[in-house]
Amino acid sequence: MSLLRLPRGWMSETAESLCGRRHDAVDAVVAALSAGAGDRNRLSVAGVATGPAAVKTSDAENGGGSNPGAMATSSRSVSAKTTGPGKVTGLVDGLAAEVAKRPAEPTPDSDVAVAYALGWAVGEALTWIKYGVSTHLMKVPELSAGAEPWRLLINQIFSRCTRLHTHLTDARAGLELGDQLRICAELHLDPPNPAEVNTALGAKNASVAELHTGILEVLWPVEPSLAKAYLLGYEMEQMCATPAVHQSTDVKASVEDHVTDVHSLLLTLASKLPSNAAHATDNSLRLWWASLSAGGEESPEDLLLQGWRWHEVLAGEVAGKDGLRLSDYVAAADSVTGKLWETARQVAARFAVWLIVALVVALLGIGLIVVDAKGTVGAGIASVIAAFGLTWKGIGELFGRAAAKGGEQLWDAEIDWAIAYRFTLVRNPPADKQLNRRSAAFKGDQPTKEHLRRYKQWKAKWPDVALPDAGQASIADA
Repeated sequence: MSLLRLPRGWMSETAESLCGRRHDAVDAVVAALSAGAGDRNRLSVAGVATGPAAVKTSDAENGGGSNPGAMATSSRSVSAKTTGPGKVTGLVDGLAAEVAKRPAEPTPDSDVAVAYALGWAVGEALTWIKYGVSTHLMKVPELSAGAEPWRLLINQIFSRCTRLHTHLTDARAGLELGDQLRICAELHLDPPNPAEVNTALGAKNASVAELHTGILEVLWPVEPSLAKAYLLGYEMEQMCATPAVHQSTDVKASVEDHVTDVHSLLLTLASKLPSNAAHATDNSLRLWWASLSAGGEESPEDLLLQGWRWHEVLAGEVAGKDGLRLSDYVAAADSVTGKLWETARQVAARFAVWLIVALVVALLGIGLIVVDAKGTVGAGIASVIAAFGLTWKGIGELFGRAAAKGGEQLWDAEIDWAIAYRFTLVRNPPADKQLNRRSAAFKGDQPTKEHLRRYKQWKAKWPDVALPDAGQASIADA
């Protein structure tokens, strides 16, 4: 077997050839860079200077000699040193641009509102069967006699249960509401005599109870938010309807039994229920509980009517802001302004020294804007800012985002309270002397005292907040 024979010296000749080619390639690159630099003998690539002139400039900046560590400088620092921090007016531009932006709001889940309405409807069915009366149901003209209200109620339950069943099936959750739909279909009744409706419903008690527990057993493992919304609807219906159908149940006792659970569920579902619905309802419930705790007496009819209004907003049937007037927005803006001034006074008292420093810096910034940052001081500050890779506009955007976020949250909170004032039906709030700042009432909850005082002022100032006559709990009032 013959081997390939190579002449002596082949390796050294090949190396010399490669090295020669390498030197030729380097010379060609240097020539191209020199030619591209033109008269300035300097070419800028992606904002970084190259070529012999760049080496001289780098040596001069570093006090002479080469500095290999300078190559590790981040791209932000290079960009800031090349372009600079910009004009001081960019601080105002960035601040204004960010303040004008409206932060994205969480998207409500329509299925959560459906689950809430389903829980309310099942609660109505259980209340009817338990107490044998239907006075807690919203009256529908021409469909309020005999078995018609029950048929409408079961159709509502079936429709909402079907909606959630479709959602679970499409999501392949592993559980569905098929069995509960079959129970719904068996709940219809058509007694020959309207007087026998309650007797016929007595036989449906076990089926409705099974429907209630079955829905929770399906929703809780696979869709906790839907289960909580369903439970919220059920708890609120029981709280608002029980005193109206059971005379021995006191309004205050009914609210006290449910207020803690309802409050917790409302806060948990705030971002999933319709906009402003959860917080506005929670604020309204807070006014109710505070008034009852202070000795105010409210009728079962008013609590039922209030429950219907809460239900409309939470179920998405009515938007919370639909009931607001122009005067409500004006009052909310006035409240926001007052809170900002109060916050400013507290900050001024606590950080007086730092505020003086900030004022000096602000005056200096105004001076830089006037001279367009061309003076020695402006150049010095600009150099410091550029060293950190910052710009005036970036600093303005930073503070603008913080101001926009805080202002938006404060405004939303005031709108939630405006909605609560508008649809809260407290007929006998605490007396003015109890709401006095020096009063011992609500000593541990001054914010609630303030909101009750404002609620009374709204009722007195804007007549459309006035309550309807007691007992007018009808579909027209809800």
